[in-house]
Amino acid sequence: MKKLKIADWKALEPLTPTYALVAGIDLVIVRWKDEPDGVSVLYGRCQHRGALMSDGTIRGEDLVCGVHDWDYRYKTGVSGYNNAEKLHRFSSWVEKDGVWVDEDEVAAWEKENPQPYDRDAYQGLYADLHGTPEEPYTAYTQELAANGLDNVGHHGRVAAMGIPRDQLPR
Repeated sequence: MKKLKIADWKALEPLTPTYALVAGIDLVIVRWKDEPDGVSVLYGRCQHRGALMSDGTIRGEDLVCGVHDWDYRYKTGVSGYNNAEKLHRFSSWVEKDGVWVDEDEVAAWEKENPQPYDRDAYQGLYADLHGTPEEPYTAYTQELAANGLDNVGHHGRVAAMGIPRDQLPR
């Protein structure tokens, strides 16, 4: 076990999501009571679209994503509406006024769940890598935002004749 301090216990505001980065994994810390066992360290990205959960809020017993309102119990990481969806909860403890995790545990989880975020690239930490069928042009918009027309030519994407107009990019 490789112990790593990720936050000062006294500096954590109760029921306020706080960001941490360990072994390339975005984490969210929630201090939910004053006793040392009252802290949760969860995987810090929403299962819906990958938004940072540290940008979210606490409502009742839920940690709520600040982008699309998906929610997870802050004590367990399990979604209250769909128990199959969850944020992984990492082992954590309070010791010497610090919140600690096992860096080896986080690194092992990262090997099983490689992260696609390029922190040095445009949008890096905030890139939406998921997209949805309801938003078919998200990836194209992000490509244009990152690279302009360099990768698609000066006319943008072009489709062959026969494609219905409502399916062409606007």
